[in-house]
Amino acid sequence: MSMTAREKVMAVLAGEEPDKIPVLVQLGLKTGSPGGWMRRLEKRGLGFFDYIEPFKPEGFRPPLSIPHLEDIKYTQIHYLEKGLVQFREIIETPIGSITDVVRFPTPEARILTSGTHEEYFVKEPSDWRVINYIFKGMLDKLVPDYEALERREDELGDRGIALVMPPERTPYQEAWARLASLERTVIDFAEQPEELQEYIEIQRQLHTRVAEILAESPAKFINIGEHITNTISPKYYREYCIPFYEIYSKALEGTGKVLGTHIDGLAGHLKKEIREAPFKVFDSFTVPPVGDVSLTEAKSIWPDKILFINCPPHLAWAEPEEVRKGYGAIAEEWGSKKGFLIEHVEALPLEKEEEHLSAALDVFGY
Repeated sequence: MSMTAREKVMAVLAGEEPDKIPVLVQLGLKTGSPGGWMRRLEKRGLGFFDYIEPFKPEGFRPPLSIPHLEDIKYTQIHYLEKGLVQFREIIETPIGSITDVVRFPTPEARILTSGTHEEYFVKEPSDWRVINYIFKGMLDKLVPDYEALERREDELGDRGIALVMPPERTPYQEAWARLASLERTVIDFAEQPEELQEYIEIQRQLHTRVAEILAESPAKFINIGEHITNTISPKYYREYCIPFYEIYSKALEGTGKVLGTHIDGLAGHLKKEIREAPFKVFDSFTVPPVGDVSLTEAKSIWPDKILFINCPPHLAWAEPEEVRKGYGAIAEEWGSKKGFLIEHVEALPLEKEEEHLSAALDVFGY
């Protein structure tokens, strides 16, 4: 009897060999109606996954989510400029206000991506004080919400798995990806103003509390939502990422839960650091030619890691036959059903969804 999509994923996480390499698509990121393609591909064996945060309040991920705290006022203004949708966000707190501007090509596109920042919240070191006030408010109110996870797992059933994600990235990654420009982040992390030091300490406390909540949760897989690429040096990765991974690793000891990190970028400069990092799953691995580590090299340098392969960007708009050849080369290079999973998130265009996933299912024997 064939394994269900969930059984395939659980076998991979346990280091066992599934009957077929799992092929999954993420729910909740696609715009428009999936029509019949999702049902058709599910019948063939396509699996699903979705992210869930089993705690309250929500994480600080504007414009997608904002922690609802009584003394924080959040305002979002939408307007068109040069044919593009702009979101101006204003956060007012008792100790000051901050603003940013995020640009989207269409109103619906914010479901797919975090948008492009035209202006960041942190424009000078003193703005970290407001950021710290928000995160401190989250920390003081943070409580488990295991029912949300149980509902999501029940909705998915045998079709897939809920991936549990902490509310924030590790501090350096969160800073440059969402809160401040890369230039502002680099300067402040180098100069270490008092406000930045406080930010790092609050993040440490927040991740410690989240790790405690997740260790007690029914979750099977904890996935730290990083976006690691060559914007972070090996030194900063060792200083601002690995110690936070260790917080989760230590909290999860003896629970049977699997820890992963969502990387989805260039990782060649971090080969040694990733080998030593205390996570099991390398989530959203990017294959060459866009990525800079081959599958052959990954097996050699990270023999204990499980690879979740994201939709290869160079195949996202390819024709079905090219997609089949691309996945055929990936399957041949990996050479095993163990320690390997295919996942599709926001990079895959909606109009190419069915033909791309159908071609992937063809290659992996569905």
